[in-house]
Amino acid sequence: MRLLIPELASHEVDLVVPATLAGRTTEERIRRRLTVKDPYVTRLGLEQLSEINVDPMILSSLSPDDDYFVLALQCRYRPEVDGDDAPFVDSRIGVKFSAPDTARQPVALALAPDSASAASGRGMRIALTVPTGTGIDPSVEYASDGTRQKRYITAHGRGESDPEWHLSDAPGHPLVGDIRLAMVVCAPASTRVLAEVIVAASLRRLGKLRTRAELPPSLHTIDLSAAARPALFDGLAGELAPGAR
Repeated sequence: MRLLIPELASHEVDLVVPATLAGRTTEERIRRRLTVKDPYVTRLGLEQLSEINVDPMILSSLSPDDDYFVLALQCRYRPEVDGDDAPFVDSRIGVKFSAPDTARQPVALALAPDSASAASGRGMRIALTVPTGTGIDPSVEYASDGTRQKRYITAHGRGESDPEWHLSDAPGHPLVGDIRLAMVVCAPASTRVLAEVIVAASLRRLGKLRTRAELPPSLHTIDLSAAARPALFDGLAGELAPGAR
């Protein structure tokens, strides 16, 4: 079965360029470039995790006494507006899980997508001249076969409390449009689980301009137990949730 995610409310957020001693003395704000949707949270039973294709090796080690959540996030990276010709170069979306009432912390069991790559052109051919002392310098050539791949989505932190995704532009895959991310979270039963979300992005404007998203409190800190809504499935063989670029 495939987990269905309903349409969620959107929030326009500012990208803030922090002031630095070496450069800006006041914060610069970049507006109308990033939209973040409300998070989607649902609680699943252990038997339902196999229906969204969680790795069977992971499932075999899980306890039916723990709580399991799916947390899905969506960001929209907008193209240049109002003459601002700074394209997005990369972005990081991180989540820090905590359970304030217990020493054992929640962890991410699965991250989707975990990676995505695009062809970045033919491999380079390199010629090396090898001196022989005979006055003849033969060339030895090395060439990679096929096309090189550039990864534009990379997930880190499976099995840890602080997973994150690194997004970057790639040939044919500019960092523009909707990005959908999802994870399965394991937590001690009947405990309060908090997810702190951080979004950072870099734009190309006279170099690399690093920014952070100023998220409202409802997007920055999510109480998974309080935000969980009933799970909806369709009848198709499916997966946790795809990314979109």
